[in-house]
Amino acid sequence: MNFAFYIARRYLMAKKSQNAIHIISLISVVSVVVATMAMVCVLSVLNGFGDMVSAMFNNFDPELKITPVRGKVFDPAGDAFRLIGDIPEIAFCTEVIEENVLVHYQGRQEVAVAKGVSDNFRQMVNIDSLLINGEFILQDGDVNCAVLGVGLASSLGIRAGFADPLEIYIPERERQISIANAINAFQLEYAFISGEFMVNQDVYDKNYMILPLNMLRELLNYETEVSALELKMKPQANIKSVQKQIRSMLGDDYLVQDRYEQQETTYKMLQVEKSMTFLILVLISIIALFNVVSSVSMLMIEKQEDVGILRSMGADDRLIRRIFIYEGCMITSFGALAGILVGVILCLVQQRYGLIKLGEMGAFISNNYPVRVSIFDLLVIFSTVGVIGLLATWYPVRYLGNQWLNKSRHAFLLSSLIPFLPLLPLLSRFPRFLLLLFVPLFLSGCQGCQGSKSSQSNKPSVVVTIEPQRYFAERIAGEHFEVYAVVPAGHSPETYDPAPHELIRIAQSKAYLLIGYIGFEQVWLPTIRQNNPHLKYVDLSEGVQLIDDDDLDEEEDDDSPNSPTEEVAPTHSPFEGGRGMSSESKSTAHHTHSHHGIDPHIWSATGPAKIIAQNTLKAFVDLDPDNQHVYQENYRQLLHEIDETAQQIHAMFDTLTCRSFVIFHPALTYFADEFDLKQLSIESDGKEPSVSSLKTLIDEAKAAQVRVVFVQQEFDRKHAEQVAAEIGARTVVINPLDRRWNEQMIFIAKELIKN
Repeated sequence: MNFAFYIARRYLMAKKSQNAIHIISLISVVSVVVATMAMVCVLSVLNGFGDMVSAMFNNFDPELKITPVRGKVFDPAGDAFRLIGDIPEIAFCTEVIEENVLVHYQGRQEVAVAKGVSDNFRQMVNIDSLLINGEFILQDGDVNCAVLGVGLASSLGIRAGFADPLEIYIPERERQISIANAINAFQLEYAFISGEFMVNQDVYDKNYMILPLNMLRELLNYETEVSALELKMKPQANIKSVQKQIRSMLGDDYLVQDRYEQQETTYKMLQVEKSMTFLILVLISIIALFNVVSSVSMLMIEKQEDVGILRSMGADDRLIRRIFIYEGCMITSFGALAGILVGVILCLVQQRYGLIKLGEMGAFISNNYPVRVSIFDLLVIFSTVGVIGLLATWYPVRYLGNQWLNKSRHAFLLSSLIPFLPLLPLLSRFPRFLLLLFVPLFLSGCQGCQGSKSSQSNKPSVVVTIEPQRYFAERIAGEHFEVYAVVPAGHSPETYDPAPHELIRIAQSKAYLLIGYIGFEQVWLPTIRQNNPHLKYVDLSEGVQLIDDDDLDEEEDDDSPNSPTEEVAPTHSPFEGGRGMSSESKSTAHHTHSHHGIDPHIWSATGPAKIIAQNTLKAFVDLDPDNQHVYQENYRQLLHEIDETAQQIHAMFDTLTCRSFVIFHPALTYFADEFDLKQLSIESDGKEPSVSSLKTLIDEAKAAQVRVVFVQQEFDRKHAEQVAAEIGARTVVINPLDRRWNEQMIFIAKELIKN
């Protein structure tokens, strides 16, 4: 057995871990079953109506009919017609004359089509089955008789067996009509009505009357001429073959028409109606089969761990794609086969028992809906549903799946489905009929996500961790790169977990510019490196004199100029693996309750900002050396802005007397170090402060006469406001993670010099 097919079959039959996925798969199969069943039933009913109409015409129309191309009549006495009589497949040949006549009866008159037929017409057409009144008699001794269509007889007010004859008027062919005496231009003949027939087609019932051939010839002054020859084939005869043979004998001067060609307009109308109905049902099936998109997509999400195992066993992208394509095709195939089976059963039951009625008894030609199952229709339906199902499967596997198989191989991350992932546990508790309401929303969400993706720029992209990095990267890159921050504004980079679409964005980028030791990178970078080895990774903290919190705490405890300075053990970067930090990298800033280990907030001061800008410049030059002159010019302008920011802050702090401040999260360590400030932090190592630590902090802040308490917008303000109230200071919300780096630096400095 094909390995991909085997896995797909197991996935289809196995129990899903999420009940909602199981329900969506079931809905997909049921939707295919219902759509296919509807196509079978509707097309079979149309076949039944077509057969009903065909049977009506077949009772009156001959199997083959020969008529002249030009003129109304022809002489069938030629050699070609004698050869036609020798064709063994022909059973009977009837001579026919058709002409428009005026029929008059007791003050009523109608224009009718008189059809003169020879004596063997009863053998040609099963006329007895069409009679509803009287008998089929055309001559009774020397008396001419007529058999009228039921509609024509009703219009004239005559019935079979009436004593008075019909008056039949036909214009004389060789006499000019005189306006003064027009009646002399008509031939008159009488015929008694012997019967009435009904074909259930107005073209015959309201217009036709059958007369003896000799009578009509005398009225028209014909000798052997006929307007048509009607042929009846022997059983098992090939009508198409005989038709082709007769055409070759008669040439282009005669039309040889079978029953379909005789009523071509009617049959074409039935075929067009069937085709349009089929197209409408196909559109409905397309909508129903879009459930397969959601089913396959959700299955791909659920089986991402299995895909990882298959990859470790050597499976390639092509094999994995085939698994899910087979899955969708099996859903479609099983649904189509079940729908065809159910549809055929329903049609056979209707055909046998007539459960569905057209209306009241006798109000229609048939009391029940007629049905006929066509093998050809079943094959067309199965093929159509199969093709639509294959396309519906191909969409998520080949298009959306590329984001998973080619970009982010560690997990299946369909960005267009992300808004719906939290709904899976919730959907599993809903009644199943409510899920039908979610499927259109599910699909519209996919379309919306795809639309947003298509609107993205075609420029290459780089990814940074936090928003302040965008300030430096965008100023240097200019219009040549798109810069994205993984941690969005308002979220803490110490605790943030990336959304799947953000991991996809990382995989689609050309480089990842790291900030250094921040919590997000410590946790997620190994996974990102493993799944995106094609990316270029640049550590922007390279060359920055890092501040070690432990050393600062020791200095804080000693707080003596004569205390000996211990040498700092080398600290290695988790990204570069070889960079150490000497004792010279210790800061003289004073702060407490900070991060344990390296302080990662290197962007919060102008000195490290210059190094970050320099490393960013090197990254873009390596990525795009052709535009290095652009990047270098942008870098010079950025350095000028950073220097101006530093000068402005130094000018503000020249006369600052209270050089201490309180902050909830110690994010301004490098800022305090650069401008000779003292940072007192409420939070310690990411933990809520204890009562004793808060008391110590408040006492120290009072002693230093602190007048401002900073709190970052992503943290709770409760403790900051409590400390501010105790020491009589202002609470100021700041955002060190602001994308507008220079504006935020100036804002913090201005808040420090107030009061």
